[in-house]
Amino acid sequence: MRNALEDLRSQSDHDARSPSIFDVRLLGIFAPWRLWGYGSALAALYGVLLLAFYKAGIWLVDQSGVPVYTDFTQWWIAALQALHGDSASLYIPSEFQKAQDSLVGAGRAVFLTWPYPPIFFLFLAPLAMLPYVAAFLTWDLVTLLGCVAAVYLIARRSSAIVLVLASPFTAWNFLGGQNGFLTASLIGASLHLLETRPVLAGVFIGCLSYKPQFGMLFPVALAAGNHWKAFTSAAATVALLVGVTIAAFGTDVWTAFPRGLEAHSALILSADPANAPMLLAGRLQTVYGTIRTVHGSAALALIAQGVTTTALAILVWFLWRLPVRYSLKAATLSAAALIATPWAAACDMAAVVVPIAFLAKDQMSNGALPGEQTIMIGLFASSFVILLTFGGAPIGELMMLALLGVILRRVAYHGEKSVA
Repeated sequence: MRNALEDLRSQSDHDARSPSIFDVRLLGIFAPWRLWGYGSALAALYGVLLLAFYKAGIWLVDQSGVPVYTDFTQWWIAALQALHGDSASLYIPSEFQKAQDSLVGAGRAVFLTWPYPPIFFLFLAPLAMLPYVAAFLTWDLVTLLGCVAAVYLIARRSSAIVLVLASPFTAWNFLGGQNGFLTASLIGASLHLLETRPVLAGVFIGCLSYKPQFGMLFPVALAAGNHWKAFTSAAATVALLVGVTIAAFGTDVWTAFPRGLEAHSALILSADPANAPMLLAGRLQTVYGTIRTVHGSAALALIAQGVTTTALAILVWFLWRLPVRYSLKAATLSAAALIATPWAAACDMAAVVVPIAFLAKDQMSNGALPGEQTIMIGLFASSFVILLTFGGAPIGELMMLALLGVILRRVAYHGEKSVA
């Protein structure tokens, strides 16, 4: 793999030194004032639609004041359970069902199992001290602010802020009160700080253990790049978070967690798509999810996902050992992290802003390659398909693979450390 990357770069070396290949005229749509105009218009449209949904009783609460069931609903229930010292019961499907029925009414719950590690309770518990609507909006706004801050610090352009707000995945996360902003914040902050403040970067990586499937490739990259301070800090953070959860919620949550994860896997990852339509029919934006959506077997889907994840781990390992600009390394890792997992929903695609921010940073410093801007416009337009189908179009992994291809093309042409 390393030789292949080096050969590809050496074959393109002559072209890479030619100024004309990177002297690509900026498309008019990327002018800063246009980005602000388009982005602000889309963000305002999202706001108007959310307000209309609220008045119609299909967002936040219905006409009778009962919470409209979304992802956040189950998290607020989990926060209440955690605050009252009954977190372990969430990992028992029947008890989790009862807790949901008590809030939204019998038969209205969507999620039947609770798969999250106990570490997630630490993020959720403070929300239980707020009324439902206030907790929902606080969660949305705080995690969105974290996402915006991370992207701005990476790109160092004010237009990056409005582009985050204009993303269809931003509207999707705000509608459901989901956790894609939190994932994006942690990935973005950790990679932004890795070179300058590795210990703090490790803390953010450790916090990503609340959804560990997105952190699978980070140890590979840290080891390959000899970022041992961050590696140690991340491991220590995870250990500390485990200790805090035990002190706060008891040991029962950790003994119950494997059983809850097993129940979730049996219901979702191993189930016939016909028996889990709300979660499998296009809801998983992964290689695994796509194969299962077209009624491929669980075994075939796991093999395909396993091959994909292994290939990405090898790619990250060798790329992070090569003298490639850090912006391209970070873009590769953050994009690959969203492809490597078998479990990533539309809400998780909000984290796509992180590899895009690193890619944009590299383009601003080193110029664009022919076709890059057109591809990025196409990817942005494609993301609306996922929004308009309410997460039901399983094209997320295709978008991420296309984005990864754009990043690797830059590595092949001029990825050396000549420009920061």
